[in-house]
Amino acid sequence: MTAKTLIATALIALSAAAVPAFAQSYSHLDPITQSQKSRAEVLADLEIYRESGLAAVDRTEDFDLSIGQRAKAQARYAELKASPTYAALVQRYAAKEANQGAATEGVAAR
Repeated sequence: MTAKTLIATALIALSAAAVPAFAQSYSHLDPITQSQKSRAEVLADLEIYRESGLAAVDRTEDFDLSIGQRAKAQARYAELKASPTYAALVQRYAAKEANQGAATEGVAAR
């Protein structure tokens, strides 16, 4: 065997051994599990995310502008999440989902 062949063989063996270890080190490669939040909670959270301004800040490409805006939007988001507004939104979405479920069951029963 030549030196090039020997080195190439060693590199292939090392890379094959490294792939499983590399893949296991990233949690985002794990399968997605079902959320502990209800659909109503997710929808309410999305609404306050948009209302707080975080959605707009996340879309901007002007990083200098977004630093101050992000801090304000995050504070507003935290305020909305802790407020009765969030709880009311969750209840509204849960009731809407229940009404849609009842309507769907009524159509299926016919």
